[in-house]
Amino acid sequence: MARPMHKQLETLRLLLQTKLSAREIASSVGLSKTTVGRYRDLLAYKRLSWDDVKGWSPAQIDTNFNKARRGNKVRDPLNVAALHAELAATGLTLQVWHEDYLRAMRPGTAYSYSSVHRKLHAYRKTLPTFMHMEHRPGEKVLVDFSGLQASYIDVATRKRVPVTVFVGVLGGSSYTFVDAIASQSVPDVMAAHARMFAFFGGVPHMVVPDNAKSFMTKPGPGGTPQRDYEDLARHYGLTIAATRVYHPKDKAKVEAGVKFVQQHVLRRLNTLTLYSLDEVRDRIVALLPQINARPMGNREPSRTDRFNSFERRTLRPLPALPYEYAEVKTGLKVDGGYHILVGHHRYSVPHALTGQRVDVRLTADCVEVFHEQKLVAKHARSGVIGGLTTMPAHQLPAHRAQADRNPEALKAWAITQGAMIGRFVHRLFEQDRPYMGLRPADQVKTFVSRYGAAAVERALKDFPSLDAANVTALKRKLSIQAKEGATPRQPTRSKNALGPGSFTPAKRRSDEHPDPFD
Repeated sequence: MARPMHKQLETLRLLLQTKLSAREIASSVGLSKTTVGRYRDLLAYKRLSWDDVKGWSPAQIDTNFNKARRGNKVRDPLNVAALHAELAATGLTLQVWHEDYLRAMRPGTAYSYSSVHRKLHAYRKTLPTFMHMEHRPGEKVLVDFSGLQASYIDVATRKRVPVTVFVGVLGGSSYTFVDAIASQSVPDVMAAHARMFAFFGGVPHMVVPDNAKSFMTKPGPGGTPQRDYEDLARHYGLTIAATRVYHPKDKAKVEAGVKFVQQHVLRRLNTLTLYSLDEVRDRIVALLPQINARPMGNREPSRTDRFNSFERRTLRPLPALPYEYAEVKTGLKVDGGYHILVGHHRYSVPHALTGQRVDVRLTADCVEVFHEQKLVAKHARSGVIGGLTTMPAHQLPAHRAQADRNPEALKAWAITQGAMIGRFVHRLFEQDRPYMGLRPADQVKTFVSRYGAAAVERALKDFPSLDAANVTALKRKLSIQAKEGATPRQPTRSKNALGPGSFTPAKRRSDEHPDPFD
């Protein structure tokens, strides 16, 4: 056992600066009279003064005044701090590490397992054991999955179907949310988050997830959140702060919440026979007020009391609409007909984007199209395979005009021109083959453009009944009205029409090249 070094230095001081006897010095410092006598003899032999030795370290004093210990083997030094870090990082047991250590060391230079264990234990006692994590009200919600699952019986197969249990715990009050989801897939997890925030009635500033793939593509602080998880965070105005890998105490709050849920929710569910995921979820919803109302300790307020007293008011308001999971498709090419193919159905985009690539965001009932991160089209999602959804605003003017040439569009137009015109055009399509009325209806549009809707209305009223009216007779009546004094309305000139000023007489060849013999 090593001698206390401060006693050695004090012994040297007393020997060199006082006239005390060896016995008196030995009694004062607690060493034997023989040791003190040896120190006196060595000081005299080496001619050392107090100025020479007062700055010596304990190792120097031991080397110069004490005999080398016998029987101790010379061992290679052991870096206990590095050993502790290696075991924590790799998950190796000390026994496995020591077996590898013995194989790597030279015979007679290795420490025994008990010696290594003793040194490691002594080192760990010098480390901080834990840190109290401060969770301010409204700051964060910690989320995780329970290792134990719920289940229900599939009515069709009579087999038990496992159910993933999602747990969310508010940091300030430990107010707990529990949900049953079919799996840890991204759509299920995103839907669970939306239900969680609705249950809390507000949103904290931060969400602290585990490093599961449903949350993070690259784990740890500063890692990369899953793309849909980032989308959810933007929707609710959240910051994502993942816990460190292999540091369970970073999420001690939610770990305690998971254990609490296993004891007070799953234990009850496992005594019931349930037949659907919705039934499992309904049972959990019924249990949530009960488990949150339990006192947290001896005479301690419950989670509900703590939530209502100081955390509820610190949460931010929910957005107008809950988050809806969306599937994202990138780099879709717009075809020559300014449509994109999404799920066996084609949706239109502005015709100016023909040939370019766009991104698509798909929800359960909506298709959103983005070009350079700008929303350029939005359609109701269609389940018609091979179908076509087109917005008139996306079409070329000529295509839009052609698209408007259909029975319903022409009937709708006719109603806006007058009652008689509306009734007449409607009758044109009352036949076995409605599309046979397209050409006559187009002629009616021409009459309205040339003579005006009022003149066409007046001509139709001259017929004893609409059964006696037809396009040919209507044209004749309008012509007669015009000859009797009604001025025909000038037809609208097409922007592509050429007027009389568009042509100039061609010069004669003789004008350009005069005959030299004239």
